[in-house]
This record gives sequence, structure tokens and C-alpha cells, in this order.
Amino acid sequence: MVPSRFPLLAALCLSFLFICSSAAAQQAAEPAAEPQLPSPSSVAGAPGVEIDQMLINLPTTLTLKRHKSYFRITHRFARDLRRGSFGELAEDLFSLDNGAIIGLEYRFGITDYLQAGVNRSILGKTIELFGRWDAVRQQDGRPFALSVTPSIEGQDNLRLDPQPGIAATFSRVHGTRLAVYATPTFVKDAHTPTLRVGHGDHDHGGEEPDPADEIPGEDKNNTAFVGLGMRLRVLETMSIVGEVSPRIYGYRPDRAAWNVGVEKLTRGHVLQMNFGNTFGTTPGQIARGGSTHDVYLGFNMSRKF
Repeated sequence: MVPSRFPLLAALCLSFLFICSSAAAQQAAEPAAEPQLPSPSSVAGAPGVEIDQMLINLPTTLTLKRHKSYFRITHRFARDLRRGSFGELAEDLFSLDNGAIIGLEYRFGITDYLQAGVNRSILGKTIELFGRWDAVRQQDGRPFALSVTPSIEGQDNLRLDPQPGIAATFSRVHGTRLAVYATPTFVKDAHTPTLRVGHGDHDHGGEEPDPADEIPGEDKNNTAFVGLGMRLRVLETMSIVGEVSPRIYGYRPDRAAWNVGVEKLTRGHVLQMNFGNTFGTTPGQIARGGSTHDVYLGFNMSRKF
């Protein structure tokens, strides 16, 4: 009986080996597709160049997904880079040995279109509370994106001189390299009672005031400015950013705040080194302008999770 079954078993074994070898040959002929690494734009969750919720101090229109978080650190060194010789700056490691103005920000995505956050700066112990509504998205076929950001901030941990504000950020992304922004902003009571103590009601001893000492809009309390900015991606994970915030109404001391920087996108982080004429990072601080001659070194670091 056993010898009679041997040819059948041998035929079955040969058939099984033939089928397995054919399947292996087919898999070898059709190699598996390699996994696609996410591009910088897909990491950021937005088309093209947008990679962060902020430029330097001005907002972008990059969305924050539902129940996701965003954390940012701002750091501005206190020494003016234009003061002293090159050797003196080098001795201070180009201002790194000096004190700094530090800010911490956290925001949370309530929905895919709504987010809320808090920012705390040691400059005047300022706390800013804000929300944001992403009303229009360019990736939905619109020519631009639009976000609306109401806020309120105050010094001494929001106990002194509250300053409500409202901003609308318009953006236009061009391909995968360039994004431009315009952020008209209104801040109520940017000229606070605390600030008036320093320069309000000057006594010129009966003399005519020097026009150079005049502060534009000193008799006004509110300020409106338009933040203008751009982000240009020059390498796969490196971008150049710049912004300026000219005032168009109200209290307008000193010079418009400006900043430029270079940033690097890493896995999960955006690291940015910047230069500007202000320590300010909140709408009220930006409304009060920057220095007419000083330049400060700073950096931002952010992460979404």
C-alpha cells in the first residue's frame, strides 16, 4: 500500500514547491514600494512653505488640528548689538552673556478651525489670553487664507492696564517656496496709564517743545498697525522670515517694530534665530513700537504635539 501512494505524494510535493517558487519569483519581479518620507509641507500639515503658527512675532494662518497642542519659547537678549566694538561684543559672546526677555506660549486646538492659548512674557510680567478662528483656508480653493484672533493682555499678570485687541491675518501661499502675510491689528489702550507716567504731560518750562521730542499720537490711547511678513523656503528644511509692523493710527512712539530671521525645521520642532529692534512679542507690545537704533539677538523654538 505504501509504495502505491509514493508517486501521488511526490507529485503533490512537487506541485507545492512549484507554486511557492512561482510566488516568490513574482514578488521578486515586483519589489515593494519604498515608504514615502513626509515632506516639510506635509509635516506642517499645510500646503507649501507654512511650517509654524507664527512668523517671528506675527501670526500665520497655519491650522492646528483638533485636540493638538502647540508650545513656543521666545528669547530676546538684552544687549544692543550696535553698542560697543566687535571685540567687546565677542567678550559678551555677542550678547549671550547678558540678561534676556523670555516668553512662554501654549495653545490648544479646540476644533480644526478653533484654537485658544496663553502667552506669558517677563516683560512687565505680561499675560496674553487669545483665541483664533480659521475662517478661510487657501487649500479649500480660495485665493487666500484668513484667520481672526481676538486677545486681551495686561501687565503684572493681567492685573494692570488690560489691553484688548483684535487681529485679522490674511495669507497667500505661492507654490512650496513663498508665503506672504498681512495682519491688520487694533489694540485698545495701548497707551496705558502706567506708560503715561514716564512721558505724559511734559513740562517744558514755558519753552516751545522740540518737535524731535514729540511722541506721535501721545494724546491717543489706542493703536492700529498692519503687520506685514513673509516666509521664504530656501532649502528643503530651512527658511528665511521677515516682518515689520507700521502703525497707521493712534499712539505711535519710536519706530515700527521689525524682525528678520532664519529657521530650521526638524522632526517636530522649528528652531529660529532672529534679529530685531524690540523685545515685544504680544500685540500690545508690538503696538508700542521698537527702538529707533538698537538691534537685539533672539531665538524662537516651537513644537506641535
